[in-house]
Amino acid sequence: MKDSINYLKFDLRITKESTKFQILIIALFYIIFMFFKHAYVFGMSYLFFLLIIFSRIPFSLQGNEKSTEMYYMFPAKISSMVLGRFLYLISYMFLIFTICGINILYLSLQNKISNIEMVVILLSAIISGILCFIQYPIYYKFGSEKAVTFIYFLPAIGILALPNFLLEKNIYLGENILQNIDFNNIIILLMFGLVILIFIGYISYLSSFKICKKREI
Repeated sequence: MKDSINYLKFDLRITKESTKFQILIIALFYIIFMFFKHAYVFGMSYLFFLLIIFSRIPFSLQGNEKSTEMYYMFPAKISSMVLGRFLYLISYMFLIFTICGINILYLSLQNKISNIEMVVILLSAIISGILCFIQYPIYYKFGSEKAVTFIYFLPAIGILALPNFLLEKNIYLGENILQNIDFNNIIILLMFGLVILIFIGYISYLSSFKICKKREI
């Protein structure tokens, strides 16, 4: 685990400058959507959009030859190297999901968000997490520059549009179901989503490990 933490620290080091830019972009647009336009659902879907876009940055920066040499210089197992990269993604997810969770709690206490909107945001969060996990083995296999539009940009656009689409076309989820959603259903969906993310994340990690293992051989 210590070696994985070292890889995580290295990723944080090489992404330090871009991270400052990311935080600025996230804060600026999030404040605009959440507090000036009061577009709460779109504001949070925007965070999921940025999660998919920015989660690939360690791969793109590692394309630098010097960074790649330093990355493989650590005397550690391949499993630790891959786990370190996944810790970066998980940390990013935790940050984005925590921000959304705090805002949902606040909006719920202020009666500014409905149960339907909470479910839609939660579904969008789960799907964005799944997309990020699916992308990582692809980046390990082909690199972050090949088929880049299909790997991350189109899914990111899709996750940005998904919440509004579901709210406008809620017939796809069943109008009666949406009307009967209560807090317990939301908690169940949250737990179910966590289980799915853990499972997909583990499969993604194993796939990435096997790809890197074959490359070493």
